[in-house]
Amino acid sequence: MSKTIICAHRGLEDRVPENTLAAFERALQRGMAIEFDVQMTNDEQLVIMHDYTVDRTTDGSGRVEQLSLADLQALDAGSWFGPEFAGQRVPTFDEALEVVGRQAQASPAIALDVKEPSGAIVHMICDCIQRHGLIKDVLGIGALIGSVDVRRQFCETLSEFQCAAIAETRQDIDAALSDVYATWVYARFVPTVEDVQQVSQAGKRLIVCGTEVSCNVDRAHDAYRAGPDMVLTSHPSRLAELVGV
Repeated sequence: MSKTIICAHRGLEDRVPENTLAAFERALQRGMAIEFDVQMTNDEQLVIMHDYTVDRTTDGSGRVEQLSLADLQALDAGSWFGPEFAGQRVPTFDEALEVVGRQAQASPAIALDVKEPSGAIVHMICDCIQRHGLIKDVLGIGALIGSVDVRRQFCETLSEFQCAAIAETRQDIDAALSDVYATWVYARFVPTVEDVQQVSQAGKRLIVCGTEVSCNVDRAHDAYRAGPDMVLTSHPSRLAELVGV
């Protein structure tokens, strides 16, 4: 069985301001994968931001969809976390992929949270991934996990695109495995070794997340010890300490 990848939620957000290039670089340098959120500006540029507004994590205000790329990149996205991070900017999707292409050690290296999967954003995401040669390094989550139509849209746009289908409980594993557009199962519970083996024997891979695992490092540790392919956590530094990596 391959080694379980720790996926750092919004980058190394327990040490660095979330969804910044600094957060991504710190996590990638430690051999982790990174999770981040992609949205579109009003001038149709892809940027990395979790909230629908910039108010919480920058010195600006307003909805991402109502701001231009220039508006966003004029904002300070680091000072809210600490003065030493002043000057961190809102990254573009292209910039995030450049960092992954240079520094990734794990594969896949990105769990990509797509919030509003319009036709335009699907094509832009796929085109950018292809341009950077990172198709094997991106796993689609977010809106994809709960919608077969969104998974189909991505796979029809880029046949090799990796999608995850949700399993809220272990009773949902069979349904997730049966989805023809999903190569991954997205478990919102702490799996057993048998759950992991079931997914592996079906020729698919398992990512574990959900509130319980993401927010509670002890539960993330329990999930890690079952041996899934990836554990997504908001406490990546602490989990790495617990598992000795």
